[in-house]
Amino acid sequence: MTRKEILSGLWESLFIILTLVGLALASPFILIVGVFGFIIVVGARIWSRLSLEDVQYERDLPEHPMFVGDEFEIELRITNAKPLPIPWLRIADTIPIGLEVKDAQMARSNSRAALELRESISLAWYERVRLRYTVKALRRGYHQIGPALFDSGDLFGMFPRSETMAPPRDGILVYPLTVDLTDLEMPSGRPIGDNLASTALWDDPNRPRGLREYVPGDPIKTIDWKATARRREVFVRTFDPSVTQYAVVVMDVATTDYLFTGYSPRMLERAIVGAASIATRVAELGHRVGLVTNGVALRPNTQMVIPPSARPGQLGSIMEALAMIRPVAPERIERLLEREASWAVPFGATVVIVSAVMSKGLLDVADRLAASGHPTRAIYVGREEAPESTGRVPVVNMGDRFDLPIPHAPLPTVDSGFSDDFDGHSIEDARLERGEASFERWRI
Repeated sequence: MTRKEILSGLWESLFIILTLVGLALASPFILIVGVFGFIIVVGARIWSRLSLEDVQYERDLPEHPMFVGDEFEIELRITNAKPLPIPWLRIADTIPIGLEVKDAQMARSNSRAALELRESISLAWYERVRLRYTVKALRRGYHQIGPALFDSGDLFGMFPRSETMAPPRDGILVYPLTVDLTDLEMPSGRPIGDNLASTALWDDPNRPRGLREYVPGDPIKTIDWKATARRREVFVRTFDPSVTQYAVVVMDVATTDYLFTGYSPRMLERAIVGAASIATRVAELGHRVGLVTNGVALRPNTQMVIPPSARPGQLGSIMEALAMIRPVAPERIERLLEREASWAVPFGATVVIVSAVMSKGLLDVADRLAASGHPTRAIYVGREEAPESTGRVPVVNMGDRFDLPIPHAPLPTVDSGFSDDFDGHSIEDARLERGEASFERWRI
């Protein structure tokens, strides 16, 4: 129990004693001080108890994902939905270190992975205050904001009260950075499908080209009977040839030879940036891209094995999985790849393996995939010399290309504790002078 809490429990006793002393000494002054003091203390205690009743706290965050380095706005809304004003209100909202709130008071929190956004305001009856902040995304991941701790009380500060405001823990998804890979070309093991081919092997009925006159040997099913009847000559439909290009990015979370020996944050980020960059480049080339990774997601129900697909949100799902990866690998990537290859790697799909270890077991699995008709490449992103290529799988060292700096975590700007000195009429003016946040207030 703090000193303030101990003192707050003695106020009633003090004024009761003063009242009794005033009666015993027949002193009107002491009696009046005791009675009025007791009334003020009782009123202050009731005020303190009601101070955080019907206080609503909301956050307004962007719904779309961000990339590392992007800046965006968050809005906090505090509403006093009762006829009793709140003379002072201290807010401490938890912000993960993957996000940097600009021009705001930040203090250390109980967690090493978060800081506290500190604000002090006052609220009249039925009033709402809106605070806006500019936030920069420093690191990939799913960053959850909250919970928020509110401190308030009576006008005199005799009976402070604290309460945890628990709106839904809002989260912001931050995608990893990508690098330009315009020089990366992808071979294909399948000659029919979605992308236009330079050599006509098969005609794709989904890509009509036009009409031409019938030539003996043309299939009957290609005859355009409407055009034939209209022109009184036999015409057939022609189509563009195409190739389906499936690609599966295999990303190994392991950064050391043995999973129990820890991990290297720098090597892990290299592998994630490499996988994200390759997946983006593959999608730009028009391929159907998938992902296989042995990582564990920060958020449940996130797929870490994603078969290639042409659905619109496919690349977004892959970027989300890569953003969510924690430095934990429950099993070796070669075992996962061998087990999931039957459904996650379509026939003829190109396989691109990104690893900071590139173990012999992984290269053996890659060689078997190449032997079964999957063009396979291995991208090494470790700090050592790249292992030798196998007979079917070339190994390319691209670690330096994906070596992006990891930004430092933001530092606190104020002490952990709030100042006990309050000037109720100047709280908003001081904040506007500091330029810490866009500040608005209005009646509801």
